[in-house]
Amino acid sequence: MKTHPIRLFLSILFATIVLNIGSNHAFSATPLLMPGDIVKITVYGHSDLSTEVSIAENGAIKFPLLGEVYIGELTALQAENVIANSLGDGGFVKNASVNIFIEQRSESLGGSVTVLGQVTRSGQYSLRINSGTGVLSLIDLLATAGGISNDSADHLFIVRQQGDKQQKIRVDLVQLLRNGDIEANLLLSDNDIILVPEMDVFYVYGEVHRPGRYRLERNMTVMQALSVASGVTDQGSEKSVILNRRGNDGLKSQSSELSDELQPDDVIYVKSSFF
Repeated sequence: MKTHPIRLFLSILFATIVLNIGSNHAFSATPLLMPGDIVKITVYGHSDLSTEVSIAENGAIKFPLLGEVYIGELTALQAENVIANSLGDGGFVKNASVNIFIEQRSESLGGSVTVLGQVTRSGQYSLRINSGTGVLSLIDLLATAGGISNDSADHLFIVRQQGDKQQKIRVDLVQLLRNGDIEANLLLSDNDIILVPEMDVFYVYGEVHRPGRYRLERNMTVMQALSVASGVTDQGSEKSVILNRRGNDGLKSQSSELSDELQPDDVIYVKSSFF
């Protein structure tokens, strides 16, 4: 049985999330430091620098000697490195060993996003601000929504409000998998709407072993479509294939070459051979 390409995509990406591979925080299972979090910061051998502080709305904290330091939306490890480097650059502590412990998570919510279409559980989801049930990135959302259905397309759209304009972002899931472009695992914003459309299809009728409706894969040719339908019967002929295609001026029938590339909703008809 042929593996659904998007399900393969999700399984690989979910495994990557679990293993925490890569340094991009949008693709990491490590929680981020967010406004409202209360953190305890210590510097080894320098008890006078120990502090417990709440992260401000702008992501900054007040730290001894350094003043305002921005650690919001960083992992604890990244924030430790920022403080250590700042202490070294300022000539205060060379090779500082900084440790950050999260004393209390913020209770605030960061808005919500909505997912519609071909997912297991469509609906509205909280946008995560360190909440165990919220979402942060596109993959977070798809996982929380139970994954996509078998009838989903190989792409989705993020509809996002940008000022007084609406932006529509197309995310190519198959291309993301093949190229390993994890940057496409976008961070979500408040009021984003994620639309997962239904797959494109084609139809095969006439002298084939398994006539019916099938998923249209990318760059699929007439020859490949006939193969998906288990091939032409003994009464049919690959030289007698008619392609019915809907255009702006209605449905048109034309003879087809086996190398012709299909379009959504094409109807292939294999005629009986004549002797």
